[in-house]
Amino acid sequence: MSKTDSNQHQDNEIPSIPAGDFILFILFILLTGAMITPGILSPNPQNTLSFIALVVDIIIFFRLTTYLTNKNSLSIIVKKWVHYTQQCRVEVSRVMRSIIQNKWTIRTFVLALSFSASLILAEHWKEVVSKITTVLEFFIIENKPLGISILITFIVTLIIFHKKIITTFQKFISGLTSKYFIFTLAILAIIGALSALLIPSYTSWFREPGYTSAQHDSAKETPEKVQETPASTPSPTGNKAAEVEQKSTSDLRLHLLYITGGIIAILGLIETNRKNSQDHIRQVHAARRDRYIVAVDKLSNSDASVRLGGVYALVGLVDEWLYDDNIDEKIRTKEGQVIINNLCAYVRSPFPLAEKIDGYETHKKIEDRKEKESKNELSEYESERFKTILEYLTNPNDYKEPKDITTDYAKFHEEQDVRRTIFDEIHKRSSKIFKNERGKVVKTTPGLWSDFEFDFSRAPIFYSLNDLKIEKGNFSNAKLYADASFTGSDFVSDANFSNATFSNNAYFNKVAFSKATFISRAEFNHVKFTWADFDNVTFAGHAEFDAVEFTQHASFSKATFDNPVRFRYLAEFIGNVNFSEAVFTSEVDFTRATFIQEVDFSKATFAQKVNFNCVIFKKYEPTFVQGNSRAQFSVHSAHEDYNFSLHSNSKPIPPGEAELDGVKRQIPAGTVLFDPDSDRISEPAKPIDKFDNQGEAPSK
Repeated sequence: MSKTDSNQHQDNEIPSIPAGDFILFILFILLTGAMITPGILSPNPQNTLSFIALVVDIIIFFRLTTYLTNKNSLSIIVKKWVHYTQQCRVEVSRVMRSIIQNKWTIRTFVLALSFSASLILAEHWKEVVSKITTVLEFFIIENKPLGISILITFIVTLIIFHKKIITTFQKFISGLTSKYFIFTLAILAIIGALSALLIPSYTSWFREPGYTSAQHDSAKETPEKVQETPASTPSPTGNKAAEVEQKSTSDLRLHLLYITGGIIAILGLIETNRKNSQDHIRQVHAARRDRYIVAVDKLSNSDASVRLGGVYALVGLVDEWLYDDNIDEKIRTKEGQVIINNLCAYVRSPFPLAEKIDGYETHKKIEDRKEKESKNELSEYESERFKTILEYLTNPNDYKEPKDITTDYAKFHEEQDVRRTIFDEIHKRSSKIFKNERGKVVKTTPGLWSDFEFDFSRAPIFYSLNDLKIEKGNFSNAKLYADASFTGSDFVSDANFSNATFSNNAYFNKVAFSKATFISRAEFNHVKFTWADFDNVTFAGHAEFDAVEFTQHASFSKATFDNPVRFRYLAEFIGNVNFSEAVFTSEVDFTRATFIQEVDFSKATFAQKVNFNCVIFKKYEPTFVQGNSRAQFSVHSAHEDYNFSLHSNSKPIPPGEAELDGVKRQIPAGTVLFDPDSDRISEPAKPIDKFDNQGEAPSK
């Protein structure tokens, strides 16, 4: 047997007790018996034997304690016991699960339980009634304030939850009467008939032995009244007590029949009302669907005011479905989602005039800047932008100006208003977002439309979407025309801009990508930005900019990244990039990104991992220090968390080393270490030859 097998065997088996300990254990038993036996036979030898037994017992006690406190032995015993307990628990759970899943077992158990409970109740009904009466007397007579308080609390509870109570009761009655109405009436009739037949005939079951109606009447009469009352005339039947008993029985039987008939009549009214209500609900739903068809037809009207009316009509229908308590919540959401899909389809519908207006405005800017360039009125920055725009235009000299641009603009602005209205109505019914003083989202509460899915993929966006709340913004493959702006908007859940096209500037400043039911994710994968402004943006969830191309200026100044952010897989920054005062509270990954122009990381905060693996800074070294503005790196991150292994063709990051609280980290020269818990910072990092954790820089 191998060493590993023997170890496993030792773990699975409790070690045997050594032979010496076993002999001592036998001696312990014998001497204990010897200590007791002399006491029974004679008191004299007991003292000597007791002393000997005591000494031996002490020795055995210490040996057994040493054995039991042995680490391996005790741990194995505990493991065995835990394993056995778990096996028992699993077995009991399996048996209980099999019993619960068996319907006939449950039904038999319920029948047996109901029989036993009814038998006990029938035997002790007087005690039960007495206890109930005592409790009622306590609250009604002895302690009125407490009884009144409980009554008021009960009434308030009914008022608060009356909707839920009424709805539940209605559903129960409706379910009972809709499926089993005739059966229910038949059962009630049978129960009422049997009660009327049997209960009056067997009322003696509930009377004390020897009790009769005559005795009850005589007990009520006083002795004086008995003396004054003359002798009664003999009854025709000869038995007055029997007549009284018969009359009581008849009255009780009639009462039971009246009660049964009343219940059946009430159920009949409820069923009639239910059928009428269902017919009314069907009519309402049919009318609502007819209105839906009319509203959808309005969206294709050539008149913008009619299209706008169709939008408001559809929005109102969604609210009507959601507020309809007569149908299940899933059905309400499903009906509402159908209308939402139509509104999103309208937003996604093509609008060729947007392309025409965008081309017209772009060429107007070109003509204006050509004129300024001829007069040498363009700044260096404006000149660079102008050259970039010309690079992405095909045959700008072949452009022909539209003839009736005024009419086109009128239609263009009308359509902007219609489509923006859809986003405004979504905004009004979206989640409420609460922010702190720094603009960070701290809490979200769901809105009326929070459960819906919104699909704006492939949509042409040629209007401003500023200051909105967008629940689930799927803008993948969308075309965003000139000066598309989301300034001040909040994305409650996932925001997806993957493969979107930005024809000109993109403004996302003061945007919040927040958290709602699940982690928000801002995706800008495979997007080409001309001019991107993400200043003061809060990314509460993951942010992905993989394979993104920033053709001009890209600014993330004062942006906050609360979760990992990635600029990986050949993300390319052609223009200047500004990360000044950005806060990376989680990992930031620039793997294989390329920066052509200047990059500013001054006063940026890196709280966790920083990865510049295979990054290329083409023309300029990145700026981490500008005057007194220095980038900060957390002292809590490990040495290997800071990866500055740039590409071999890259401009270098000047290496440095800083120390805080005895902890040394290699970071860019001139930057500082900081303690997130106390906000203390180190002295600026002193230059060194190279980073220890830089690794080998690959080459192309």
